Amino acid sequence: MDADPLVSQHAPGRTPALAPAPRAAQVELRAATLYERGFHCGESVLIAVNETAGGRFPPEVMRLASGFCEGIGGSRCLCGALAGAVMAAGLLAGREAPTDRWEPSYEAAAELRERWIEDQHATTCQEVVDRCGGMELPARWAHCTMLVGRTARWVIEIAEREGWLSDRALTDR
Repeated sequence: MDADPLVSQHAPGRTPALAPAPRAAQVELRAATLYERGFHCGESVLIAVNETAGGRFPPEVMRLASGFCEGIGGSRCLCGALAGAVMAAGLLAGREAPTDRWEPSYEAAAELRERWIEDQHATTCQEVVDRCGGMELPARWAHCTMLVGRTARWVIEIAEREGWLSDRALTDR
């Protein structure tokens, strides 16, 4: 009988080193974890993307996302995670002067919105909440935890594709 090829490649009693997870997977987990720990959806996305981008912006900048909780101040219109993702894309690719190119951030925002609508089959926070049975139900919390992570992942996927990130990866947290 042949030896298990996975086991035979490693010394007895030693666990093989795992390759680091790609940035997109890391940011997805980090954003979901931040949300579970009490940050709101937009804050979680913005903080996790900023960390993944090497902490380019001070923590005070992350305060921008605080009012987007439950769809802009509880209105349940625009999803806070999507708003945080658009802000994060703007931090990575937005312009600093009127003569700078506006298209990278604009196109990223449009792609994020398209992905969100395709993924959620909805256009508002309220539609997602209703489908989950209400804001306070565990099913909604679980769904939004997943959605927060996924939305942060989309930002990093776009940023990597467009070359907006340095080679600095998110360290283990």
